[in-house]
Amino acid sequence: MARPFQFLARFSLQLLLGVAAFVTAPAHAEQIITIGFVNPQTGPFAALGKAARKGMDLALDGAKSNPALKGVSFRVVERDSAAKVADAVRYARELESREKVDVLMGGLSSAECLALQQFAGEEKLPYIVASGCWVDDFGDAGRTNRYSFRTTPSNKMRNVAFVSWLTKNVGKRWYVMYSDTAYGQSGLKAFKEAGAEVVGSVGVPFGATDMAAYVSKVDRNADGVYFVFAGRDATLALQEALSQGLGKKLRLAGMQSLIIPEAFPKLPEATEGLAYIGSYPREASGPLDTPANLAFQKAYGAVAGGEPVGLNAFEAYVATNALLKAIEKSGFRNRADSEKLIAAMETLDVPASAQFPGGALSMRKQDRQAIVPLYIGTVKGGKESVVHMIPAADVAKIK
Repeated sequence: MARPFQFLARFSLQLLLGVAAFVTAPAHAEQIITIGFVNPQTGPFAALGKAARKGMDLALDGAKSNPALKGVSFRVVERDSAAKVADAVRYARELESREKVDVLMGGLSSAECLALQQFAGEEKLPYIVASGCWVDDFGDAGRTNRYSFRTTPSNKMRNVAFVSWLTKNVGKRWYVMYSDTAYGQSGLKAFKEAGAEVVGSVGVPFGATDMAAYVSKVDRNADGVYFVFAGRDATLALQEALSQGLGKKLRLAGMQSLIIPEAFPKLPEATEGLAYIGSYPREASGPLDTPANLAFQKAYGAVAGGEPVGLNAFEAYVATNALLKAIEKSGFRNRADSEKLIAAMETLDVPASAQFPGGALSMRKQDRQAIVPLYIGTVKGGKESVVHMIPAADVAKIK
């Protein structure tokens, strides 16, 4: 006769515990979305990677006050790739298998992002370039896949938009110094195909610390020197060119990465007249002197100790906000919702705002490439001054 009472006692206890568990559980448990971030924190791109992380964190902090994302929080698991392809892929695989990430971001160097693009396609893991990765190959028909997206403009976009202005306003004959990497080679090719007259060029091994011999090869009879570098290599190349007095004899030009604030908080006097193209000049001048951009710069300065917004911080901020907009639009909550997220990214179309301070952004579905405005600037009086804007509609024509 004891067994029925024992059964009832156990049943009653289980029921009581179940009720207690039900009562103490939150009505709507918080959903955590995990972002895997493969990003250089050491090596030649360390400063760029650290800036990118600041931009990402600022965007995610802003998501906390977004009512459309109420009940959703974000966990970032970062791995230091040191801009090494093998490490980038190894860490991506680890983030997927061990950390169970829902989305992958990062791949700052061109070689890294191409490898991560392939990995994402094979594993069917949503991937968004956070910053950098300007290499044209990313958008090639034989390489693109459904899962990979880029919000940074390509080399071709930048060079096609820049060359006609350079030829009309600066000079016709150019000597090119470039990083002998996927990015640098892509930039040189795009510069030539855009119609620039290249009188000579020299490729510099990635990570070179002594630029003197390479700068000495520059043809002093050219109208100018065009630089295609990123990170520490860009800084060293420009510094050596200035030390050899090239800025006094020739015009200097290149990508905006040439004069990033991480390397040049204050622009040297010798850079006066340097011309560049980019998606986000540090000075809020001309078309970027807007309430939205000023609000972004103020917010960034508050979390970055007053330092100016670097290009990679801006790029990662925009890329992360693009992801957040797609999450908001699709209801994505974990990797099982990947198809929803992809559909939202493919049709992304957002206006300029404090989340997109460089201008409106739309995604071109066929090559997973975001379309954004570009800005041509020059150094004047120690500051970056925007002299020309290429509207997004014109950038969209460059394929």
